[in-house]
Amino acid sequence: MKIKKQEIMKINKIYRNKIYLDTEEIMDISPLIRQKYDLKVNDNIERFYDEISYEASLEKGIFLISLKDRTKKEIRLKLEEKFRNKSAILQAIEKLEELGYLNDLNYAISYIEGRTYGKNRISYNLFQKGIDKVTIEKAYLTLAEEKEDNVDDTKLEKLIEKNSKKININNEREEKKVKAEQKLIQYLARQGFSLDKIFRKLKEYKENYE
Repeated sequence: MKIKKQEIMKINKIYRNKIYLDTEEIMDISPLIRQKYDLKVNDNIERFYDEISYEASLEKGIFLISLKDRTKKEIRLKLEEKFRNKSAILQAIEKLEELGYLNDLNYAISYIEGRTYGKNRISYNLFQKGIDKVTIEKAYLTLAEEKEDNVDDTKLEKLIEKNSKKININNEREEKKVKAEQKLIQYLARQGFSLDKIFRKLKEYKENYE
């Protein structure tokens, strides 16, 4: 005899923050969700099953991430231990990404920065955590660019300091100061620094000098 869908969506038992269904699924449900859907024993939750699964998965995902950073794969596996509705789990993961709770690139960058292992071991560990090779390489590239940018900033700051007398002209007309600064900007640009970075660093220097 075929079992009807509504018969297997019945709540058999509610204990603490768990509901027990006829399907033998045990769902972690917060008091807020239980109150929102007014869940009681013997209720048929067929109409709300997807919504309840999604909201419960989202809440559980946020809780798990609050304990420690995790990858999408790690969150998915954890949620699959608690819920059976895989489409609701995937929907919750998409929402976690949208809200900024989940970001595999940021996770990879943080993981690389916090480990002293070699690249091969770190890449293997991240791959095991579900992060694809493209994202891992992007994380390494991002860190390299940040490091290069920091080195550039330091070099530029030293050059500005070295040539500071050219722009720190006291008791001179404003026109002469402007020309001196323009010459310095041209010199720094010829050294290979971008104009936006030159202007930013000059502004910082003048604010500190004043």
